[in-house]
Amino acid sequence: MKKLSRREGRRIIDLCREATTVRYRELYGTTRGDPAQVVQANVGRGVEIFLWGLPPERRLPLRAYQAGFTLKNGVPINYIEGIALFEWMEIGFNTFYAYRDGETAWVYSQVLRLLHQTLGATCISVYPYQLGKDNEEAIKSGAFWFYRKLGFRPMRAELARVVAAEEKKIAANPAYRTPPARLRRLAEGHVVYEMPGSQIGAWDRFQMRNIGFAVQRRMAEQFDGDAAKIRLTSKTRVAQALAVNPDAWSPLERKTFENYALVLTLIPDLVRWVKDEKQDLVRVIRAKALSTESHYAHLLRDRTRLRSAMLRLGSARH
Repeated sequence: MKKLSRREGRRIIDLCREATTVRYRELYGTTRGDPAQVVQANVGRGVEIFLWGLPPERRLPLRAYQAGFTLKNGVPINYIEGIALFEWMEIGFNTFYAYRDGETAWVYSQVLRLLHQTLGATCISVYPYQLGKDNEEAIKSGAFWFYRKLGFRPMRAELARVVAAEEKKIAANPAYRTPPARLRRLAEGHVVYEMPGSQIGAWDRFQMRNIGFAVQRRMAEQFDGDAAKIRLTSKTRVAQALAVNPDAWSPLERKTFENYALVLTLIPDLVRWVKDEKQDLVRVIRAKALSTESHYAHLLRDRTRLRSAMLRLGSARH
């Protein structure tokens, strides 16, 4: 990977904006991308992949973010979005219609390879929209089978059974085509690709919004819906548990600490974490505000106790 200058990075992000705007598409990362974080990878066959993160003041509360796009012989052919938490990442990937008869699967594999390098992702999840949920374009193109042939599997057991039945029909009759109604059924849930060494199935029930629901429920039940009060109380409680004074930090660090505190107060045994675990957690929070998205993502990967707590919160129904 090659790190671009801020000037080169701005030119690349502008090029991506132009390519997506004329197609009536927009990503948060193309609108708010950080030109100082743009990296380039020349992966061969005339293909260049570009990725970048968000500036500190625009980052997501917990997850690391990468946006990007691909040039084939100098022509934009797709756009990319990867949002990661620990080793788990949700990816959005769309090849522009005119270029779908090319090396789409090979390019996609190279994009995943690069996102694995930048974010440390080993468990890669695809949104239902990409498969055809409320997206007839994906249904017509048979998008589900594009991902399935690359090794992705449904995260929901009942959809895995539908896939198994369809694959038996395909094996028995190579001319068989999955009807649109069944493709819509298969698009009702995420699919996931787990790299070797992954904890298979660990993220199957996880949804990021479950953590948000837990915070909202606590705010409604204990703070009468007062967002300012829950933020102040959470910050104070977590600061005491971690033995830090975030008020002495920079404004961006304080904001990041408050965002994290809303979730950390949901971890009942936080105060009993050992000193090293607490210090590591503080380093992670400060990296979210001060370092690059890539560095933050890799630092987060090694926090096993925090990962277990987040997995429990995100896998519980609220």
